[in-house]
Formats: sequence, C-alpha cells, structure tokens
Amino acid sequence: MTEQKHPRELHVGFIGVGVMGRPMVSNLLKAGFPCTIYDINPAPVEALVAEGATSASSAAEVAKSSDIFVTMVVNDAQLAATLFEPGNAASALKPGAIVIGMSTMSVRMVREAAARLQEVGVHYLDAPVSGGEAGATGGTLSIMVGGPPEVFERCKPVLSVLGSNIYHVGQNVGDGQAVKMINQLMVCVHNAVAAEALALGEKAGLDKTMLFEIISKSAGNSWIFSDRGSRMVSENFSPPKSALSILVKDLGFVVDTANNMGYPLILGSITYQLYKMASIKGWDKLDDSIMIKLMEEIAGLGNKE
Repeated sequence: MTEQKHPRELHVGFIGVGVMGRPMVSNLLKAGFPCTIYDINPAPVEALVAEGATSASSAAEVAKSSDIFVTMVVNDAQLAATLFEPGNAASALKPGAIVIGMSTMSVRMVREAAARLQEVGVHYLDAPVSGGEAGATGGTLSIMVGGPPEVFERCKPVLSVLGSNIYHVGQNVGDGQAVKMINQLMVCVHNAVAAEALALGEKAGLDKTMLFEIISKSAGNSWIFSDRGSRMVSENFSPPKSALSILVKDLGFVVDTANNMGYPLILGSITYQLYKMASIKGWDKLDDSIMIKLMEEIAGLGNKE
C-alpha cells in the first residue's frame, strides 16, 4: 500500500513551465508544495527557482523525487518522449507515484501512456485544462479529470490550487481528453466565426472596433468573441496568448476522433481546413486570433499585415 502523506508533503514534479506551466508552478509554490521543475527554456526555470522551486537537468531527475509528476507539454510526441524515451521519467518514478497529464492530448495517447505506466506501478490521471494564461495565473482553470476515483482524490489538493472548476468526468483515463476535445471544437469554431463576422463587417464598410463593442454586448457574443475579438481588433498577434499551432493540433484530434467514430463533423471539418490554411501561411507561432487576417484575405480586403 502506498504511504499516504499530508497534502503539503506531496512533492510535485512539473515538466513544461511555459505560458501555462510557469504560473501553475508559482501557485503551487505559494500554496506550500515543494516543486522540482524542468523545461528546455532556462528563463522561466530561473524565475521559478527564485520563487523557491528546485530545478532539474532532465525529466527523469524530476521524476525521482516526485509523488505527483505533472506534464504540461505541447503534444503527444513530447509526452511520449518525456515518459518513455531512453533515460525516461517512467523508469525513474517510484511505485505508487501519479502522473497527471494536463495538456490537450489524443485519447489514444493518454490511454497508451496509462497502460505502460501501470506496468511499473505508476498511476496516470488524465486532467486537461481550459482557461488560458489568465486562468493559470489566477488559479481558476477548469480541469476535466478522467481516472479512478481513488487516484483523483489523492490529487485533489494539487488540482484545487490550480483550478477553481474541477470536474471528475469519468473513471477512465481518456474521459477528460474527450471532454476537452469537445470544448476545443467549440473554441475553434467560435474563433473562426468571430473572425469571419468581423471581416464581413469590414467588407460592409463598418468600423471593426465599433462592431466588436456592439456584438460583445449583444446576443451574438461568446467568451471567445470577447477574448479573441479584442485581439483581432488590436491586431495584437505576438507574443501569442494562444498560439495558432495549438488549435491546429487540437482540432486535428477532434476530426480524427470523429472520423474513427463515423461521426460527420461538418462545422469542425470545415473549420479545420481554415486553420490549416492559416498554418500554411506561416502563422503557427502567432496568436490564434490571426484568423482575422485569413478572413480579411478571403473577403478581398487585401494583405493588412
């Protein structure tokens, strides 16, 4: 039986301290959790060390001391590399440790990871988040958790620091990713239609700023329109608050999953093609509100970069 520790005695390892991970670790440190961290970018690591974190030279080194090992990486390939490449974290984790995957991944990837970790006595909790940088900073993320109830309960003290809306959506690893996938479908479609609507207004000779102000106070508003629409108006695309490449990746998961289920994902599939068009233009590292530029070009409004 795994020794039960007082919540604040749980040692948290954290891989990936970028836009989301850095404020998440900062909140854990403020709450009293000892944290060991690793990222290929030294700048956020140094900043967090100044706040009390311990830096490590590899993911495996982080894993050695971790009761809970959190990953906030970009994609399936990075998660697989972190956990299973030679000198990997999986082999360094102690039996009974828990890996919490908090990035948006494919359902297939997290289930394969969970099965491989189980072979060495390590648990996996599927816990993708929504709320962006602001939610990570404020500790108000929505967290969609899939996994056994007893593993979820052990992780709640950590999750409660990171998010204010924590949902145990199912007992199976992958259930959290399925919910996040549906959320991302709506994010992507809302973002695209926000760009299309503002470009239509411009085509009609309306002022984009005026249109944004009115729609944000009308029935056509959405959280995404308010958030991304403001950046579309200001054309503040760099540095990105949410990079285009992330939505291209996430919507790809949605489309693949729907295809495998035989589900005709009509709006999602069309939207995915639009995101790929924007990606081909070299806009991957810009904010996903850059979709306004694509829609302006489609509307024949010229290259406004």
